Amino acid sequence: MKLLPGWLRRRYTLLIIPEHAGDSSRLRLTIMPLVLVAVVFALLVAIAAILFALRSEDALRIRALHEELAEAVNAYEASLADREQSIALLKSEVLRLTEEAGAVKQKLEELDRLEAEIEAIVELTLPGESGGLVSAASSGKSGVRPLSFGGVGGENHPVDEESATDGEGYGGAGVLTSLRYEAESLRTRLAAKKEEATLVLEKLKMLPIAWPTESVRITSEFGLRSDPFTRRLAQHSGIDIGGSYGDPVLAAGGGTVIDSAYNRSRGHYVIIEHDNGYKSVYMHLRKRLASVGQKVEQGEKIGLLGSSGRSTGPHLHFEIWKHDQAVDPLPYLQLFKEENP
Repeated sequence: MKLLPGWLRRRYTLLIIPEHAGDSSRLRLTIMPLVLVAVVFALLVAIAAILFALRSEDALRIRALHEELAEAVNAYEASLADREQSIALLKSEVLRLTEEAGAVKQKLEELDRLEAEIEAIVELTLPGESGGLVSAASSGKSGVRPLSFGGVGGENHPVDEESATDGEGYGGAGVLTSLRYEAESLRTRLAAKKEEATLVLEKLKMLPIAWPTESVRITSEFGLRSDPFTRRLAQHSGIDIGGSYGDPVLAAGGGTVIDSAYNRSRGHYVIIEHDNGYKSVYMHLRKRLASVGQKVEQGEKIGLLGSSGRSTGPHLHFEIWKHDQAVDPLPYLQLFKEENP
């Protein structure tokens, strides 16, 4: 006790006096217990403050963790929404590609039919000819097999989103790529066929094969017949096409007018010289619109239908001559009769 300062060793008397009558009491004590109590209280307050600070820090940390968790949840929900949207877009794209593939397939079928039509034109042979109009028709065939399409069917095997985006699987993109490759191959073949067909069509335009009038009503055919004036058997060197006065008469093919005149038998007439030794003759015209030496194109108006010369009524007497020999015009005109009704 001697080590303690004097003020701590000093004794104090605490007098307790009741408010009413009664004996008072005294309590003697030193300040040491009070100091201990104060120290203990201070320690408790300090501990409480530390715990409060720690609790506040934990609360802030928990709050920050809650905010981070909320942000993570929002980001996940946004990512999930984006994925769902991407999946929907992929499904839509697969459907679009499938529809586009169907459209491309339909176009390919049309191109395939067009190729066959062009092939038929290229290999066109006129009556009495032994081969095609151009040698390229047989020598220009490609070694690539033409496309062919049939019906569709089979079991239903759904495809998930991942495999739908794989070009090597069942996805529309892979089918479309294959169809595009086939379309390019067909386009190459058609380009070659187009060049051949262009040459053929240019040749056809110079031959007397287009129908020469608006009317297709044949009143007298080529060959033996009873002459309308003498009633005797006679050779009819052309065909008669009935029509109305003033109907246009068209050049059956491109060429050069070598005769344009009038006589009592033919009436007003025009003769056109074509390629490969062909000539076409137009008789009994009401009026001639082409002169000698004039270059005319297939379908060009060269006169008006009439009944001049040795004729019983309005009609066109039409002849085709091959190497100075009259031939039946109908097999030639039938080539484009449907296109020129």
